[in-house]
Amino acid sequence: MEILKLLKSCSKKKAFVFGVGGGGDVVSTIPVANFLKLFDFDVIHGCVLWDRLVVDPKPGPRSLEELENLEPINNVLAYIYEDTKTYYGVKPNLARSSKHFGKVVALDITKGVRELVKGIKEFIDETDIGLIVGVDAGGDALATGYESGVRSPLADAISVAVLKNIDGILAVLGFGSDGELKTEELLLNISEIIKIGGYLGCTSISYEDYREMMKVADFVVTEASYIPLMSFEGFFGIKKLRKGRTSIISPLSTLIFYFRASKVFEINEAAKIVERARNIREANELLHRAGITTELDFEELTKPDL
Repeated sequence: MEILKLLKSCSKKKAFVFGVGGGGDVVSTIPVANFLKLFDFDVIHGCVLWDRLVVDPKPGPRSLEELENLEPINNVLAYIYEDTKTYYGVKPNLARSSKHFGKVVALDITKGVRELVKGIKEFIDETDIGLIVGVDAGGDALATGYESGVRSPLADAISVAVLKNIDGILAVLGFGSDGELKTEELLLNISEIIKIGGYLGCTSISYEDYREMMKVADFVVTEASYIPLMSFEGFFGIKKLRKGRTSIISPLSTLIFYFRASKVFEINEAAKIVERARNIREANELLHRAGITTELDFEELTKPDL
């Protein structure tokens, strides 16, 4: 597999592995991190700072300025601890995961792709990181953005655009576990990525991964990252998710696919659109102009009370 060659040839044995879609994706960083550790990588865990309304009733991703008890790295990255919370008292999933990891890195996507790329490059230089892997739970990061079932393209599109600009890898765990892309759509898009040379290989979660993920899932709220655990237990069938979506749970759910992010970017039209946006609002508006609705639209339409 190409991923094995890449890991063996990497001279700097420190990796940054972050969830691309939001707080619950931090659980899916575990099997990727454990795989990298087999090649002697020291791994830093992180995630995009955006929780769904069941965790954080304020719509949209959080900026670092909205948090208390954090350790800023730069204007878009910060270390999050177990006592980190929003100014209105919500403990993000990242803070909950710090109960296990000790600390994690939060990615603030509100300031746009260019600022996040700049911040991550600074972080890479300061910490001597040799490998960046973004992890998506479910596979909607492989969408073009126009598939009928896509419900959360905004965070994924920004993350894919960022990964493309830092020569990163995109890993996908839980084949369709977010209930957004149909099986045939995922297979088609993966085939397109293979066709253009973006496929790096595939692994699966281990017993060690399962035990660690279950432990973290006890205090981190997630749906898509939990599906692979059900699959690992031998469950086969259909699981109802929030907002009326469903996910097919099968042995495929335990697999982790690795791709060159630059090649995923080539098929992800939403990522191409948001790459030039200066902030999250502009990115959302650009997607609107292209006929794409987002998770931010849904959250603002719901208008929960704080």
